Amino acid sequence: MSLSGQQIEKMLHEFESNTEGVLGCSIIYAKDALLLAESSQKFERLVIQWLSEKMLSLAKESLEQLMKEYTLMSVTIEEKDHLVYLRPIGDSYYAVIITTKEENRGLLEHNIKRLLQQLTPMMIE
Repeated sequence: MSLSGQQIEKMLHEFESNTEGVLGCSIIYAKDALLLAESSQKFERLVIQWLSEKMLSLAKESLEQLMKEYTLMSVTIEEKDHLVYLRPIGDSYYAVIITTKEENRGLLEHNIKRLLQQLTPMMIE
């Protein structure tokens, strides 16, 4: 079962609304960092797309230099007041989640994992 962009955006909006500390979230297509869905009005679409592309590119290039075979599981950028998470959804998609650092990081990780578990079976190509 696959979801439409509207259905994904609805799920992301509910996640953002119901999860303390989440400022915005988006789903990108991994091959070209094309933004498929977003829920935040706080961040510009092009900025999220550019950020996602750079995060994926840097993480993959770094891993390629370190090892021949790898599986990218996550990228996290920590800033003084915010965290930016990049997490895979299956083989073709990534979730980008921007949060404050005021909330418990373990709880945020748990909630992100639950969101990804809901999205994964619905986003298989």
